[in-house]
Amino acid sequence: MLGTVISSLMTKVTSFLDLCLVVVSQMMTLCRTIIAVGIDRMTLIVQYIKSQCVALKLSIEPCLAQLTIQVPLMKLGLMNVLHSLGQVGQQLLITVRQIPQRVYKALKRGN
Repeated sequence: MLGTVISSLMTKVTSFLDLCLVVVSQMMTLCRTIIAVGIDRMTLIVQYIKSQCVALKLSIEPCLAQLTIQVPLMKLGLMNVLHSLGQVGQQLLITVRQIPQRVYKALKRGN
């Protein structure tokens, strides 16, 4: 009877070990599949980010070229404005200096 119980217990332990091996094998296959899918997803994400960076670079280049052209023109325009302001400032100074003389002359004539 003890032999029968031991034999039955051995078959149950053996079938449990076989079942554990099958489950472990399935888990390993599932893990490999998850890793493969994760790598594929990461590859797609990296490719998408790369394409977006290329598109961004291509959209920035014309703006940069336009800015490179516009900066010297803006400098020239600013220099022209400053020169004109300088001339107006000089005329204003001359006019301010002449005001008291004109007022004095006008007052002399009026008296």
